[in-house]
Amino acid sequence: RPGPCRAGDGHRTSMAKLGEGDERWIVKEREDGANVNNWHWQEKDAFAWSKDRLGNLLRVSVPDGDGVVGLKTTGVTSLTGEAYVNRRKGKIICGYELELKMKYEGVVDGVDVSGNVHFPYIADENVGEEPECVVLASSNAAADEKAKRTIRTHLFPKFFQAVALFEKELAAGGPGGAGDAPPDTKAGATDDPTNDRSADDTATTERSGTKPRADKVAPLSQTKHTIEMTERFYCRPLDICEALTDAGRVMHFSRSPARVSPEKGSAFSMFDGNITGTILEYEPGVKLVQSWRFRNWAEGHHSVVTITFREPEPGNCFVHLKQDDVPETDAFGNESVMDTTEIGWKEQIFDRIRQAFGYGA
Repeated sequence: RPGPCRAGDGHRTSMAKLGEGDERWIVKEREDGANVNNWHWQEKDAFAWSKDRLGNLLRVSVPDGDGVVGLKTTGVTSLTGEAYVNRRKGKIICGYELELKMKYEGVVDGVDVSGNVHFPYIADENVGEEPECVVLASSNAAADEKAKRTIRTHLFPKFFQAVALFEKELAAGGPGGAGDAPPDTKAGATDDPTNDRSADDTATTERSGTKPRADKVAPLSQTKHTIEMTERFYCRPLDICEALTDAGRVMHFSRSPARVSPEKGSAFSMFDGNITGTILEYEPGVKLVQSWRFRNWAEGHHSVVTITFREPEPGNCFVHLKQDDVPETDAFGNESVMDTTEIGWKEQIFDRIRQAFGYGA
């Protein structure tokens, strides 16, 4: 039996020439552009899907009786905020922060009543919890007050079930499910726990022809991506601004050298130079825009971080971060940039700010 190949023993192995390699070992790009097993990063705006899905799930009615006739929610009157679904290496990452109003109408004790059911804050940070829900009547008549009590008693449990199902579906992929994203269609699932509408009220979407696949994109190594998140703090917006732009505070929560000042055009450095950039715009308590990069990104590549602040009531601060032009890979070809950057903001910056200054729940 021949022994192992060693230098100088007369055996020599040469590399295959271009086009002569064994086809079993050649990795080819797929002609259909499929993102097999959702390995590469995908981003999908789920806002339209969320509006349609919540509108379906939350259309419920009160059984007639005790002077109440046809009291029901009829559709979405207002939806603001954002919802998205990201995929990376088969993992689904969803985020949402929504404010919703549903119209209701009916007859109570012979009087026409109407108004809105208001959900001020449906968000991923509160997943699993019953959302805040307020009934806003169009007038203060006795019939309206009775309608409000009836809705709280009979419909609130259905609302909570509907929101829980929405959260579960979005966590499973939302518009695209757990697999490849299908053509956008209006959702009409038959397993809704709140589906007490008549059969002719649920539309069936016809699929005809061939639509382009939502995941057919250019090779992701050639694209740049966006990270978005919303964090809640129990402090004033100016407190978070100072935590991000005052060198002493940055060094306190990061426990590492930092150089930063709030002046527009000033350069900054955090985590001992691992994060660097420039302040592009700064309006205290309102908006902070930075040119931002990790040390191991390709030379000269900067993302743009935009942080805005919202304070619906004093001491209750919502921080929205959007980071554009995040690269697919670092300078060494590692495809972990998106995960590393997003986790870094959440765990190394925002969570540490809460711990260091007591701004958390």
